[in-house]
Amino acid sequence: MVIPSNVKLVKFEKFDEIDAALFEKAVTSFLEKVGSSSELTLSLEDYAKGGMRVQHELHAKIFVDGKTFFAEEKGWKLLGVIQKALDVLEREVKKDRSKRG
Repeated sequence: MVIPSNVKLVKFEKFDEIDAALFEKAVTSFLEKVGSSSELTLSLEDYAKGGMRVQHELHAKIFVDGKTFFAEEKGWKLLGVIQKALDVLEREVKKDRSKRG
């Protein structure tokens, strides 16, 4: 898996080959939309509540255009949680840019 130098992953386990490709595509696409000079940090917490399933909590932070934006998502499917958090960050960045004109 190739992770851009401006992306920091905290507490991430290794992805399998398919998930790694999907993750890489999601992050690359996100950075193309918000600006590749931004700094993205994804911090993951996993919670096993006595069963086979693990719930994921993701804290995402991006520093772009001199501002920092945050998103937090929880869910059972890791890639879904990551995509939701990236979508929230993208909306926040676009909203901020449209305010500034």
